[in-house]
Amino acid sequence: MKNILKACMNWKVLLGIGVVMLLAYLFVPNIASYSWVLFVLVCPLSMMLMMAGMNHGENKSEKLFVCPECSLEYKDAEWAKKCTAWCKEHHSCNLEIIKHAV
Repeated sequence: MKNILKACMNWKVLLGIGVVMLLAYLFVPNIASYSWVLFVLVCPLSMMLMMAGMNHGENKSEKLFVCPECSLEYKDAEWAKKCTAWCKEHHSCNLEIIKHAV
């Protein structure tokens, strides 16, 4: 728990919030009275920004092969071909094949 709070209370995050609050007090004093909400949302906001910066853990450079029948994606073209053949013939999914889907 201590590490989570330490990550949320990073000095860069707190400095950014301080700058936003200062600008709010200077330019929009009516909204600045609600600046305490920004401190409450420090951790969730910083986590969302971190996830956005990391593409939610997805690797976009990896080539995937798609079955046109069911739209499942495979790392190997051979499994995508097997899935397509099965889907066309049986109009259903095969558990032995789809366990290789990503």
